Amino acid sequence: MIKMMIMLFNYITIRMFEFIQKNSLGWQVGRLFAHLETPPLLIIVLLLIIWFFTQIFQAFLLANNFKKRSVLSKMQSQPIDVIVVGSGACGGLVAKELSDHGFSVIMIESGKRFQPSVDLSNSEANSGKIQWTEPRVYTGKHQVIPKSGMGVGGGTLPWLGLMPRFHQADFKTYSSEGVGEDWPLTYDDLAPYYLKIERDFGVAGDCGPFSPESYSLPMPAHRMSWHAQVLAEGARKAGAHPFVPPTAINSVEYDGRPACIYCGWCGSGCPTGAKATSQGTYLAKAEAAGVQVISEAFVHRVNYDPSAGRVTGVAYLDSAGKEHEVSARLVILTAHAMETPRLLLLSACPTFPDGLANSSGTVGKYLLSHPTWQVFGTFDEPINAYKGFQMGQVMVQDYYKPNPRNDYARGFVLLSYMMTPVTYANLSGDFVGADFKQFLSDYSHTAAWWAHAEGLPSETNTVTLDPQVKDHRGIPVARLTTEWLDNDIKVAAAGRDKAAELMEASGARKVRVGLNYGAHAMGTCRMGNNPASSVVNEYCQSHDIKNLFICDTSVFVTGSGLNPTLTAMAIASRAVDYIATISQQGEL
Repeated sequence: MIKMMIMLFNYITIRMFEFIQKNSLGWQVGRLFAHLETPPLLIIVLLLIIWFFTQIFQAFLLANNFKKRSVLSKMQSQPIDVIVVGSGACGGLVAKELSDHGFSVIMIESGKRFQPSVDLSNSEANSGKIQWTEPRVYTGKHQVIPKSGMGVGGGTLPWLGLMPRFHQADFKTYSSEGVGEDWPLTYDDLAPYYLKIERDFGVAGDCGPFSPESYSLPMPAHRMSWHAQVLAEGARKAGAHPFVPPTAINSVEYDGRPACIYCGWCGSGCPTGAKATSQGTYLAKAEAAGVQVISEAFVHRVNYDPSAGRVTGVAYLDSAGKEHEVSARLVILTAHAMETPRLLLLSACPTFPDGLANSSGTVGKYLLSHPTWQVFGTFDEPINAYKGFQMGQVMVQDYYKPNPRNDYARGFVLLSYMMTPVTYANLSGDFVGADFKQFLSDYSHTAAWWAHAEGLPSETNTVTLDPQVKDHRGIPVARLTTEWLDNDIKVAAAGRDKAAELMEASGARKVRVGLNYGAHAMGTCRMGNNPASSVVNEYCQSHDIKNLFICDTSVFVTGSGLNPTLTAMAIASRAVDYIATISQQGEL
């Protein structure tokens, strides 16, 4: 429509100029404007000014349209340093920091680009837009179904923002307790990256009394809402030490983004930008610096040159199903712990018949998750737990440190949490009639503890390609096979029982145990020093292919009992520094 208006205006203006030019502003001009009070010369000047700015606007539109259409052709004609697959927390960070180091970067994302203030206004329905919507197959005794995001911003679109640091012992579970395996890196290796990301991404809260070290965060802790105060008081009565944990949700204005308005719809996307997302932080700065982001582009193959022993780029399908290939010196996968192994398995070739970079046979194995329980408490007075951000207004870590008196290894944490209304009703059981009415009336009187425990690694928990189910492109989907180990069940049950105890101490008149399921996906392309039993080294570099890196939660060796995002980002940032260093040395 705008282009048609411009064309029409141009036609009229040109005809008038031709008329005036031929008749030298003579009596014809006088006849043309005889019915107007404004002097003809002034009108002509105004028309010239309008025409001039119209040409500028038209040139802008054409340039912008050309830019969009020619991204791929530019990529093919100009050498690209890095392709990043996936735009979540790690992908955005990697793209931005590599760009800061002077690398040219292309990011490819399978989901759409959303405008948060328009597309993600407060509604539970939005969660269906921004969570992974394509098919997966879940099998095994416990059928763990971790959430993941889809769109520019990845998992940070629907995430709830928890950003605790892992503890020192989390990286040495075998040395300290004889379970799991030790990581090839330590807390001290990641400490400077934790600090940097907390400031770059924006984190509010307290480190807590059981933190790996005393540290401060760039924003003050959020005030506790009433339900969090009630839960915290009950925890103190039970001898625990509750605190407001680190969250990537602004408590004050920070880095150009506003403070949280406590609307309670974090899992459906943040329309204000108070919740940090990859799209609103790292990617916004990366794109301003020249990083190209291609959305609605599904990468289905990483290309490999056997003669050079290197990856050469990727192949992707656009929204119309047309295939494109993009070449680069370096490929970095940040597609999360379910889609990253899927992509490697899809990229099998004669050199790597069991999946690209899979000489160890461990791609897709050792899938990790957090066994969790929800414990609800209903109170006599309304406590409106749905007000404020959804998770982590209060946290308890007293039971996280391993205790030799327990009949299980590792530990758990408790986080305040409340489902949004429809989700709460759908997932809490089958109610009809009077029971259903009572259930709904209890909603504003109900709060919840989320018991969040550590699941140990098992080779039989896997991500593979399903032999039968394919997506709408005809590509095999990821198949998750999971079964909790005995220790996982015990530690999660201990968390559930402690949550119920604290809920009763808070004065709940009714305590009800809710869902038991797995949160977060990790560990399917684990790091290690031994190429025979791991996929990447401590810097996320493939043991098999030196210019292929994996920078997401799939490189985790163990999962800890804490939210994984900050640690994944710290590992990715450390990998970027390594890439920059060895690139300068000519090793890439």
